[in-house]
Amino acid sequence: MAQSACYPHLALLIAASHPGGTAMLRDQAAMTAALLARGLPADRILALHGRLDRPLVTAFLQAAGRRVAGWSDGSVFVHVSGDGFFTGDTVEEARPGLLFGDSEDVTDDEHLFWDDLFAALALPAGVRLTLLPDL
Repeated sequence: MAQSACYPHLALLIAASHPGGTAMLRDQAAMTAALLARGLPADRILALHGRLDRPLVTAFLQAAGRRVAGWSDGSVFVHVSGDGFFTGDTVEEARPGLLFGDSEDVTDDEHLFWDDLFAALALPAGVRLTLLPDL
């Protein structure tokens, strides 16, 4: 990721660990090291980890969205390390998301659908999104 001064980049790293878990945090640390080694400045890497829920992750994404709101081009990289879930009985009905806890109620704060994640991020036209989920 050779960075040009006129082409903005931002990396968002989300590690949704369960209590006592370390794998997701290790994934995030490895991704940070890889991005730094590829030349992305540390101030362009935003990380969120620990015991997460929908309001916290949504606020993180909205803040990142505000940071890039004035960009007309550029790239946002999102790496998520955690657990996933989906609803729906058919491919047409399927709705995937991130699971932050053990709840089975997909309307609670332990769940965040991918489409809600993208809506919270609200990238402007011309800004490319690269998503790497590790679920």
